Amino acid sequence: MDVLTALLERLNIWVWWTLAGLVLIGELLTGTTYLLWPAAAALVTGMVALEMFGVPWPYQIGLFAVLSLGLLVVGDRYVRPRLKAGAASGLNERMNSLVGQSVTVVSGFAAGRGRVRLGDTEWSAESVDGSDLQAGAVARVTAVKDIVLVVAAG
Repeated sequence: MDVLTALLERLNIWVWWTLAGLVLIGELLTGTTYLLWPAAAALVTGMVALEMFGVPWPYQIGLFAVLSLGLLVVGDRYVRPRLKAGAASGLNERMNSLVGQSVTVVSGFAAGRGRVRLGDTEWSAESVDGSDLQAGAVARVTAVKDIVLVVAAG
């Protein structure tokens, strides 16, 4: 027991910051955000453990426990949902990036359907209002349905 007490009495900023670093490595490997909060608690506890403050080890461990639990609850309730929601990147929805692009009608539309050129590719298209566009006319993509561009004149 004396060995454990002697070891705990040597807790200092470097021990806490090493613990914070190791837990952060674990967080990077898991990506769950659950290990992020004890790492932050260890970082703060390390600051409190500076020699000039002279905080005894029982208070350091108590502070670490309270901060870990508090940050875990707050982080899980408020931070984690925001991280999970994220912003729509459109990474796997490349067709939506075509909306707003200008296209040139390649062949005249019949019954509201025809072909348009966007860049170096021809696409099947339909007009948004069912009107027939003439060959050479410029239109704008307003939506994408499967692999058919929905276009409006002008």
